[in-house]
Amino acid sequence: MKYEQLKKLIQAFSEPYRGTIYHYTSADGISGIIDNHEIWMSNTAFMNDTTELKMLQNAEAIFKDTDFANDAVRREWHETLERQGFNRNRQTDYYMASFSRKKDLLEQWRAYGNFCIGFDAKKLAVKRRVFLYSCLYTEHDIRRWVLKKEKIDEWKGLANDEEKRNGAYNLFYVASMKYKNKHFKSEKEIRLIASSHHNWLYENSPEMYEDDLPIHFRRHPLYGSPVPYVKFFVNHESDESAKRMKETEKEMKERKLNEESTKPRKLLPITEIIVGPMAHQKEAKAACEILLSERGYKKVRVTESNIPYRGI
Repeated sequence: MKYEQLKKLIQAFSEPYRGTIYHYTSADGISGIIDNHEIWMSNTAFMNDTTELKMLQNAEAIFKDTDFANDAVRREWHETLERQGFNRNRQTDYYMASFSRKKDLLEQWRAYGNFCIGFDAKKLAVKRRVFLYSCLYTEHDIRRWVLKKEKIDEWKGLANDEEKRNGAYNLFYVASMKYKNKHFKSEKEIRLIASSHHNWLYENSPEMYEDDLPIHFRRHPLYGSPVPYVKFFVNHESDESAKRMKETEKEMKERKLNEESTKPRKLLPITEIIVGPMAHQKEAKAACEILLSERGYKKVRVTESNIPYRGI
């Protein structure tokens, strides 16, 4: 099958995280996630971290030519720099939800809310073109990761230069997703990332955008304006889209929004809930237990944080 080996190479870059990952959120956030069985992924251009997905494009000195053993990767790095930074032209096409490898962290409670939801990472990354990436926080770590991945065995089966170029492009694409500012290292972040194109670069190939998640808008409390987000949920996927006739960009986007609203949601792979340090913690725990029971998550255990933090 064409590009099958390339797909194996790209899969080897993703390194999906295994284990439980934790999402810290507010009372409104946990209600929305459990009520609707969905996670909102925000456009990365509107994150609190102003360097989000820009770290690699700002690290021009991270590699030397002599570092690379793979010619295709070496050439792609030079092309990346010539394009004045990786992903810069597509900076607003990415959507992300953040998780942590650690539960019950005081600084996470302070920053993000009073509830921590544990998810089975393996069961979370199940949609096409939605990926989990474990963050790296230093030039040394991201450099070592790239140079390790340029030597893996999956490169050997690529058929031609086009596939090698595509593989090299995807290597730096994944690296840009993984590389995060060092000041956020204590968060131990795992990120769920998807791309959705509000502008089509290839209008004659609508099938390229079929797996894009529909884009919604919500009011941002800081900007005071609508900001884009997409909805992640688990459902039974099918290949019906492959049989569709070609559509205009407007027609596809309207159709996908309508389809999304009617798709049944499966239960999210929630493993546990931790109620953070707060006043009336026991009442909050009881409310979570009722919410989980009413929405089908009866086996999910709810516990209380023991951190002695009064909060506000």
